[in-house]
Amino acid sequence: MADIKLIGLDLDGTLLTSNKTITAKTTLVLKQLHAKGYHIAIMTGRPIAAIGPFIEQLGLTGPEDYSLTFNGALVLNNVTRKSIAKLTTTKAALAPLHDWLKEHHYPMDILDFDQNWQMAQMGERSVYASIMKAPLLFEYVPFSALPDRHDYAKAVVATTQPRVDQLVDTLPTAIKAQFHIVRSQPQILEFLQPILDKRVGVQALTEYFQLTPENVMVFGDAENDLGMFDYAKYPVAMANGTREAKAAAVYVTPTTNDEDGIANFLTAYFKL
Repeated sequence: MADIKLIGLDLDGTLLTSNKTITAKTTLVLKQLHAKGYHIAIMTGRPIAAIGPFIEQLGLTGPEDYSLTFNGALVLNNVTRKSIAKLTTTKAALAPLHDWLKEHHYPMDILDFDQNWQMAQMGERSVYASIMKAPLLFEYVPFSALPDRHDYAKAVVATTQPRVDQLVDTLPTAIKAQFHIVRSQPQILEFLQPILDKRVGVQALTEYFQLTPENVMVFGDAENDLGMFDYAKYPVAMANGTREAKAAAVYVTPTTNDEDGIANFLTAYFKL
């Protein structure tokens, strides 16, 4: 068996069911592996404030338990909140994107490392809060009211799937060049720093534990997981994942996120 020591888990569409919960079976299996000494880390596009209940449910509250958040922009200790990797952007860098989205009546959320700033006066209201279903602080403000000297993590467009499809097709090349753009869910398009994806975060965590990619297994389902799939030796796509995720994976779970896909795979793989 491979010498796996770190298991990374995307949340939406992967660890979480369609109802945004972790099943009892999956919780039990992950707790068993954690008790055996495996590092279990959530690796998500969500902010840290939106994953606290899942950290508690899985018992990932030891001194060496870490999470990868904001698609790799922040890797931090689950208890102390001390970061081992952090990559930020500025209001000025987000301004051209904001102006184009406003002109074309798309919603926009801007996240810092503590809260969500939902942009007012965009012509369409964001659905990010309703999709996340998380205890995250939201503040509804115009772009001009955003603090100027402040660190931001990413921008998000959350709307209907057809509108996101349209945005992907029509976004100007000049704006695309300024960001690493990933679709984390059918209704969500995320705009990250050009060098950022989950690969950056999982590499930082792997090196912190003094491991190599050969020691890493990761689970994901969507475009924003492809960076960590490329880095880890053992990428596992969900049965409900995209074609791109499955094509980039070494393994595919036998069942979907709604059918204990992670638990069933890990039980068989580690012979629990």
